[in-house]
Amino acid sequence: MAEPGGAGETCTACGATLASGARFCHLCGHALLPPRDEAEEAAAAEDLARPDTELASTELAVAAALGAHERTGSLPPMRLPAGTTLSVYRIEAVIGEGGMGVVYRARDMALGRDVALKCLHLNLAGDPEVRQRFVREARVLRTWSHPGAVAVYDFIEHEHVLAIVMELVEGENLAQHLARWRGKMPFDQIRSVVGDVLLAMDDAHASGVVHRDLKPDNVLVRNDAGRLRPKIADFGIAKVLEGTTYTVSGALLGTCRYMSPEQVKTPSLADHRSDIYSLGITLYELVTGRPPFDGSHFSVMMAHVTNAPRAPSKLRPEVPPELERLILDALAKSPDKRPASCAEFRRRLFDALPAGTESDDSQAASSAPLPATIRGTGGHEMVLVPSGPFAMGSSRREVHIDALYMDRVPVTNAQFSVFLEATQYKPSDAGAKRFLAHFRNGKPPRGEEKHPVVYVSWFDARAYATWAGQRLPTEAEWEKTARGSDGRRYPWGRAEPKPAHANFGRSRDGTTPVGAFPDGASPYGVLDLAGNVWEWCEDAYDEDFYENGPSMNPKLASSPKNKSGHVMRGGSFMYDARALRTYARMGFDPHYRFAEGGFRCAKAPG
Repeated sequence: MAEPGGAGETCTACGATLASGARFCHLCGHALLPPRDEAEEAAAAEDLARPDTELASTELAVAAALGAHERTGSLPPMRLPAGTTLSVYRIEAVIGEGGMGVVYRARDMALGRDVALKCLHLNLAGDPEVRQRFVREARVLRTWSHPGAVAVYDFIEHEHVLAIVMELVEGENLAQHLARWRGKMPFDQIRSVVGDVLLAMDDAHASGVVHRDLKPDNVLVRNDAGRLRPKIADFGIAKVLEGTTYTVSGALLGTCRYMSPEQVKTPSLADHRSDIYSLGITLYELVTGRPPFDGSHFSVMMAHVTNAPRAPSKLRPEVPPELERLILDALAKSPDKRPASCAEFRRRLFDALPAGTESDDSQAASSAPLPATIRGTGGHEMVLVPSGPFAMGSSRREVHIDALYMDRVPVTNAQFSVFLEATQYKPSDAGAKRFLAHFRNGKPPRGEEKHPVVYVSWFDARAYATWAGQRLPTEAEWEKTARGSDGRRYPWGRAEPKPAHANFGRSRDGTTPVGAFPDGASPYGVLDLAGNVWEWCEDAYDEDFYENGPSMNPKLASSPKNKSGHVMRGGSFMYDARALRTYARMGFDPHYRFAEGGFRCAKAPG
């Protein structure tokens, strides 16, 4: 009987010339198994009836299926069913699929741990060159490991099954995380995540490993005690630089949007500097929300070779000049003009984005305890809200917030008057006539000096906070302050509101002095988070962002596209008990000024 894929063989389905020893056509996936006689068919049927033991059930099930597909001329099966056992690994579910294969969640029954299995598609496994490259990938990666890369544990090669056993990383990839930020990650997260990726890739390059397919989809991220930790995945086209150059015939490996010019022109000559270019594209996208070149595959590839990228500051004006220079240097057409190494890339990144410019994770590294309260002039007091997770929204999704200080009570008329005297602040927008409408001759009503200031817009509140060296709290910070880590319905707990808890449902009585309801204190001792006045938060109002935004320090910046206003929280003296819930929220035009609208300030430690 002739062997499948012998010299000179052609595919009976599509007519393609086959490589020697091929079991499947590399073009159409047609199975090339020899026909079985009646005895072989009977033996296969008997074996299929037996319980699964290691590879037996998988191997025979696949073989039987391939026999059926051979007779029909269709593609072989592309997925392994749940319950299939490969060596000591039991398939549980599909968690991802790409052009090269399927990734499964599996259970390592020998070590009692969950793992990921990357299995080559069956219609590709018959191509000897693809199979050889896949085997080489696994062997290379088993000689190198780094905390910032997905670990490779084992390699399975048996009959029609080819798989790499890898560390299972729970979480999402960087592209998904970027989408939660509506395309523009905070600079502190960019510094942390890209810095860690560069550290891992510098070690890989020192070990002779080049990724050649770096992109946000191939960087997994997870929340590790309040710090976003990346893990580089899918070194599927890595090569070892020890005097041997591996080439891929018939295809340009890598995703077009992230390919270096040399990968487009001569992919076999790509080296570590191609990874630096791809990381430059990735950094550009994290900063601006889009890659520098887009369009069809051909147009994007040609743009990498010939076109200059648009300056990132044109898409995000607040980009620091040093960061923009670094990005454009990394995207130089000539490899020699890029940062020479990932170590140099990382050093320049950290110089461009110094630690602590936003809510940097450096505070988490400090072992010095933070004071529970800080006091300023005029009795001003701020309360520590410690870092950690809490249940946010009615869906109670887990969100981590860094430590912050929050005003114990809202800003008062008296405090705002000091700001006016010091700055001579006067708004000039169309609604400016309503600014401090309750004041008389520039002064608050007599006896209401300690009432919360009202008739202030979001812009007015921000101006005060900036003058005071503080800021408005983000919506997530405000909610954690009110809700605590135990998921309270109201700041004081789950008990329904009573008159002793808050000023609410009294439309004719107006505001009360701040701090007048100590029974309504939050878990951290912050007062008046329910009732009295609605309070401005920094975030633009977006229901989807609130429910599905980032899980660490979420903040939705204002945008001209936002038509829903800015967030206000806490209810007011006019609203009923439903508005006092810790997850109740409203959206108001940021220029709006009204008798129930006030604010309080927050600041990061240090």
